[in-house]
Amino acid sequence: MRRILLMDNDSDMYSNLKKLFEEHQDAAVVIDNIENAAEGLKKVTNVSYSIIVINLAVPNTDMLGLIRRLRVYSQTLPILAYSQILEYTLIKRYLTSGLNGYCFIKQDDPDEIIRACQTVVSGKWYISLEMIELIVEDALYNKKADRFESLSEREFEIFSHLVKDESPAAIAEILSLHISAIALYKSRIMDKLMISSLVEMKNLMKTPLLV
Repeated sequence: MRRILLMDNDSDMYSNLKKLFEEHQDAAVVIDNIENAAEGLKKVTNVSYSIIVINLAVPNTDMLGLIRRLRVYSQTLPILAYSQILEYTLIKRYLTSGLNGYCFIKQDDPDEIIRACQTVVSGKWYISLEMIELIVEDALYNKKADRFESLSEREFEIFSHLVKDESPAAIAEILSLHISAIALYKSRIMDKLMISSLVEMKNLMKTPLLV
């Protein structure tokens, strides 16, 4: 019997994932659904899992920190992330922090998350085709927009929270920083990305990576 730890604050994903495994005649899979990093770290120390599946859009969570802490706990436990982000320089940060794969969620292929889980559990990498195309174009033609690579690790962490509409106070608590430091980092981020508002920051997530 395989056991999956799913980190997602949306209960629909738990129901959908369970249904998909059943449709693939893999009902022996047990899925534990948790909603925050603290609960997830506690679970992995007490329960043996085949894979951890994480929604990068979960709010109020230091995702980079969580992935690194999971890797400190185990160098071999497969970790798969998913979201609707299709931005190479952003996802690369998560992949280099310890992920074994990334699944780009889309409505026209709901079964992809199952294929991704099966691939990562088998010991292989899994990257959605859409992301692979961006990686290949970057490698062949160097068309990558450099808008996020200028951000430091801390700036990237704060950026990832700001685009989720999390307040400076909430971000400060999550990252154990003073609220005034968040304002300073936000200003630096906007300077580096050459934007002047949070709306523009969010729009960066919607624009194509390759230009």
